[in-house]
Amino acid sequence: MGRFASTVEFYSRYREPYPPEFFRAVAERLGLRGTEKLLDVGCGPGLLAIGFGPFVARATGLDPEPAMIEAAKTAAASAGLALSLVQGRVEEFSRAESFDLVTIGRALHWLDRDATLAVLEHIVPASGRILICGASSSESALSLWTEAYEHVRRSWAAEGPGEHERRYRIDGKTWFAGSCFGEAGMVSVTERRQLTVEALVGRALSKSNTSPTRLGERRAQFEEEIAAVLEPFAQDGVLNEEIVARASIFARLPGRSR
Repeated sequence: MGRFASTVEFYSRYREPYPPEFFRAVAERLGLRGTEKLLDVGCGPGLLAIGFGPFVARATGLDPEPAMIEAAKTAAASAGLALSLVQGRVEEFSRAESFDLVTIGRALHWLDRDATLAVLEHIVPASGRILICGASSSESALSLWTEAYEHVRRSWAAEGPGEHERRYRIDGKTWFAGSCFGEAGMVSVTERRQLTVEALVGRALSKSNTSPTRLGERRAQFEEEIAAVLEPFAQDGVLNEEIVARASIFARLPGRSR
C-alpha cells in the first residue's frame, strides 16, 4: 500500500481546491484552443486534469497509487469528462507520445528529478508548456487560523527542523535549473470561501505525513487537537479562508529543441 492510500477519501474532498477561475485564467494566458493533449503527473484524484479538461482535447492522469486512479475515475465520471488514466510513475512513463501541456501539482517533491527531466525532455515539444501548480490557504486577516493549525499538524508529522520547507516548498525555478526548460511566467488567482472545522480536520488527514495510516491508534487524539486549535477562530463551526492558486509556467529554452 502506498503512502497516500489511506488519504484518498480525504484528499478528494478536503484538499485546498483550485478555483474555477484559476483554470480559465491559465487557459487564457496559454492561449489554449481546445486541441491540446494534457498529461497530469501525480494526478491524485484528478483535480488538475479534470479542471483543465474542458480546455483541452484530451487529458491523461498519471499516478502510482491505484486508489488515487480509482478516485480520479469516479470524479471524472461525475464531471462528465472523458479522462484517460494510467497507473505508474512518470520516471517510467513511455516516451512514445508527446503532450502540449504537462501539469505537476503537489507531486514535484516526490519525483526523481533527473529521471523525470529525461522523460519531460522527450514528451514536451518545443511549443509545449509545463505547469507547476499549487493551491494553499493564505494567512491573512480573513484566515488567521492557518498558523496555529499548521503548527499543530506539523507537530504530529514528526518532521525534523526545516524538513517541511526542504521537502514541500521546492521552488520550480530551482528544480528546473540546468535543464532545457526555463520559467516563462506565472498565473495566480485568489478566492475567498468558507469551510468547516470538520473539513480542515479532513484536510489534515489528506496529508501523507498525518494520514490515517501514519497516525494509527493516535488518530482520534490528533483530530481532537486539530479541532480544538481551530475552535477559537470558528463561528458556529465555520471559518473563512483565502485560497491562492498558482501556476508557474515553464517552456523549452531557445536553442534547446528536442
